[in-house]
Amino acid sequence: MTIHADGRLAALASGARLLARAGTLDEQLDGLAAAACTVTGATSCLIYLLDGEHGVLLAGGSAGIGDLSVEPVAPLAVSAASEAGDPVAAAVLARRSEIVPVTDAMRATLAAAAGDIVAMGLIPLVTQDGTGAQEVQGLLVVGLPEEPVDAGDAADLIGGLDAVGDLAASAVRSARLEQALVERSDWFDRLAHTDPLTGLANRRTFDRMLELELARAGRQATPLSLVLFDIDGLGTISARHGADVGDDVLRRVAATLADSVRLVDTVARYGGDEFIVLAPGSAGSTVAQRVVNAVAGLDPIDGGDPLTLSAGVVRFPEDGASGGELLAAVDEALRSAKATAPGTVIERS
Repeated sequence: MTIHADGRLAALASGARLLARAGTLDEQLDGLAAAACTVTGATSCLIYLLDGEHGVLLAGGSAGIGDLSVEPVAPLAVSAASEAGDPVAAAVLARRSEIVPVTDAMRATLAAAAGDIVAMGLIPLVTQDGTGAQEVQGLLVVGLPEEPVDAGDAADLIGGLDAVGDLAASAVRSARLEQALVERSDWFDRLAHTDPLTGLANRRTFDRMLELELARAGRQATPLSLVLFDIDGLGTISARHGADVGDDVLRRVAATLADSVRLVDTVARYGGDEFIVLAPGSAGSTVAQRVVNAVAGLDPIDGGDPLTLSAGVVRFPEDGASGGELLAAVDEALRSAKATAPGTVIERS
């Protein structure tokens, strides 16, 4: 099998241009799989991505094996146990490129559409960082219609495949780094807008939602309800049973709140033991009583102390025309409720 240098250079240049252009990872890997076929004269190629957490290779880009969405390729296990007698696992674990005779079991690696192949090129996709640390990103597998004539021919094939493999490894690593950045950005965004203990919206997010809902209610001349809840005696519970139990109470109440309100309502942690609900419409008292009843139905602390919420309810525009006025009014209503009895709901309007 002879590969001309000009054909190899053209295929590699095409692959490099593919990576330089914007596109999905699947599109890039499909193009590189086609380049691998051009470089080596292979009839088929499949680029696997390594899922290191689960120890499997997952099919990615391909050429010459049909549509993976129609005929999906099963994952390949990669582990020390599977290395013995398994050239695919050995290539990944040893980070070694090689040409091996194909077996019936290996033929399935390139799917039934691979056609007649007598040998396979196995090229681990390896990246290296500035410290020299290496990481396997996946495996490039090509189906060859004939075996190399001699060691020099095999080395020539592997050299061409290694070049394509380096491009594929770079594409996979770049895509994974980009995904990691997106996930980190999402995490920071969630951190900025949620309360870390309860997972509810934090005060900053609530304040923004309050202004938005007030603007909407003003334009549409519709009411808006605000409900402020306080966990009765949380300080005593924490002092008696410990801070961890107090935190658990906060999480349980938060989950109950989230389950009890409507999809259109905004629920947030307002302060240490206070939660607030922004409810479009005039059904604030109904929402408040539903939440209070749900919390009262929770299991008591250590079989003794019951959980109760007190609540204050106000409405726009009757109890305030601005966010500041409504918050002052709902705080006053909550204080009246707590002064009455645990589990009391007081509506100011």
